[in-house]
Amino acid sequence: MRARALAAAAAQLAAAAGAAAQQAAREERQELREPVAFTAGQLEFDERSNTVIASGGVEAWQGGRVLRAREIRFDRNANRIPARGDVAIVAADGRVVFAEEAELTDALREGVARGIRALLAEGGRFAANGARRTDGRITDMRRGVYSTCEACPVNPQRPPLWQIRADRVVHDQEAKTVEYFDATMQIAGVPVAYVPYFSHADPSVKRQSGLLFPDFGSSKHLGQFFRQPYYWVISPQADMTLAPMITSRQNVPVFGEYRQRFNNGFFTVRGSGTVDSDTEGRGHIFSTGRFTLDETWRAGWNLQRSSDRTYLRQYRVGNLDSSAALLTTPFVEGFGRSFYARADGFLYQSLRQGADRNSIPIVLPRGYAEFSGELDRIGGQFRTDLGAFATSRRTGTDTRRLASRTSYSVPVTGPIGDVWTFAGNLDLIGYNVRGDTAATPVPGGTEGTRGRAHPQVSATWRWPLMRAGLGGAQLIEPIVQAVAGPITTNNPDFPNEDSVDLEFTAANLFGFNKYPGIDRLEGGARINAGLRGAWYLGTTSIDGLVGQSFRATRGREFPIGSGLEDKQSDYVTRLTVSPNDYVSLSYRGRFDEQTFSNALSDFNGTFSYAGRYLSLSYFEAPAQPLALQPRARREIVAAVGGRLHGFWSGSIGARRDIELDEMVASFGSLTYEDECFAFQAVYSRRFSSTTTADQGTDIVFRLVFKTVGDFGFSAF
Repeated sequence: MRARALAAAAAQLAAAAGAAAQQAAREERQELREPVAFTAGQLEFDERSNTVIASGGVEAWQGGRVLRAREIRFDRNANRIPARGDVAIVAADGRVVFAEEAELTDALREGVARGIRALLAEGGRFAANGARRTDGRITDMRRGVYSTCEACPVNPQRPPLWQIRADRVVHDQEAKTVEYFDATMQIAGVPVAYVPYFSHADPSVKRQSGLLFPDFGSSKHLGQFFRQPYYWVISPQADMTLAPMITSRQNVPVFGEYRQRFNNGFFTVRGSGTVDSDTEGRGHIFSTGRFTLDETWRAGWNLQRSSDRTYLRQYRVGNLDSSAALLTTPFVEGFGRSFYARADGFLYQSLRQGADRNSIPIVLPRGYAEFSGELDRIGGQFRTDLGAFATSRRTGTDTRRLASRTSYSVPVTGPIGDVWTFAGNLDLIGYNVRGDTAATPVPGGTEGTRGRAHPQVSATWRWPLMRAGLGGAQLIEPIVQAVAGPITTNNPDFPNEDSVDLEFTAANLFGFNKYPGIDRLEGGARINAGLRGAWYLGTTSIDGLVGQSFRATRGREFPIGSGLEDKQSDYVTRLTVSPNDYVSLSYRGRFDEQTFSNALSDFNGTFSYAGRYLSLSYFEAPAQPLALQPRARREIVAAVGGRLHGFWSGSIGARRDIELDEMVASFGSLTYEDECFAFQAVYSRRFSSTTTADQGTDIVFRLVFKTVGDFGFSAF
């Protein structure tokens, strides 16, 4: 049954293609039957030769084709149309051919021309001593030149940036190909390469099967290498690229990519495989898919897997560093007016040296749904979410968790322009813990099934005071939030899967929980207070906040060094300054509440003008072993780049660890791009890493000849 259905579908497609071809043929025959219409400043008729002579800005057209010249003769006996003087032929697709003189048929589809120049609709340019056009689609040029570069406006006779010169050039408009015989590539008029024959797609073609320009280079692991890609157009919806690589030190790895689109989505698969010189099989596979199920739901996946942690680096796949992790995620998610839902799973592969693969969790399944209610009569809003997941490890804790968070908030405007927000929050969490809990001290937990309920209420008061003056507007806004709930010590019997990375800043000063997840909860009675100030002056704006948290009891649920372990927390600040459209400065910090010493500094600044930029960032934090920061951090990153001159742009930057007094990485790029050509040189270097395999320097050069192809050189 399935075979018959496929055969029927193929027959329908063939019938549709045949009908389309017949329709195109009918349209072409109709064009040929159309008369030649023309306008001219002067018209003569030679009865003896049966020739019509039109002169004085002549324009003739037939079936979408237009012929312009100073003089055109219509030889009615021979069905020939000689044209002389500034001849221009405009095709229906926008292609324009200029010639010193030409002789065409009465359908304007065939003929010969001398001293031609052709401008394609997509920007390609041809020039030749002479050309012959046959069957309305093939143009055969002698001593031809092709380029997409525009002529120099100051010196039009100067050679273009690049051009292909050939003894013969054949442009097949129907097959959409351009063929060159005895061709030489010239850059700035200097020959740099010769080939007896090559071809490329017509500039109007978006996709066509054929060899792509190769990549070549060298690396420590591969030695000298040469990679030749082949692009295969399988169908209007699918294509593939295959690229075998020849190396001097290893065997032949093969890289490939398959892409296909459907009416409701797409998917791509990229991968490679090889057998190294030590007969070890290695490779990788990356895949992405997205499919729309209906107006609400979609499904998809992200797949990233490698045979080992160094393969991607050694074969230069992607830009992943040694501390990255590959993630595989299948998912289904839905979007509604007032809800969001997602079901997925996570499979990790660490690329970090020394990582214990047995302790890396597999998260499957994981589900999450949230719902937001409409505003009620008093302006309040109800929100709830429900989440469940299961994690398993070869060695360590296996956790299953079901959690729900429900909240309700309502704003009230006070009599003096102040704003009150009253809110309630309820966390319900249940756990089932299995496995060797001592093997993974961070997630922790004790075997068994347990749960907890954690209700909290809050009242937040804001009093925004605004005044106009000093050429702008100033804002002072005190903010006080009182939160009450049961005291929690974050019993170690409960695992910690999502609240490991705690960072106390102004961003999480206000709220029910300063932890990023819900495996660790903030409890007890406390007051969060802050003062916000802002000044708006035309394009200048300054916005800052300073705050602190006060607790009724010590924060035993917070690790020492987090800034929240005492009754009074550290001070947290943030400041954003935008003096104009060209400068943006931001700072966030945390200071010890007793000594006011620095506990966190994070500065970012960007300066941009006329397509150029300078960016600086600085981060400093002392060692906090109990907050998962075993050593002090102090580093700076700087980068400068943008437009240099004309078509040139570039960038350069570096990252330095000030605490260890050593460079971490440096990078730079130089790019040239105009209407026909692009050049890029990229440099990056990693100075420090856990292994020498992850250290090193990358250098990439790439040349792009637009509409023809590109090739590059890599060293890493």
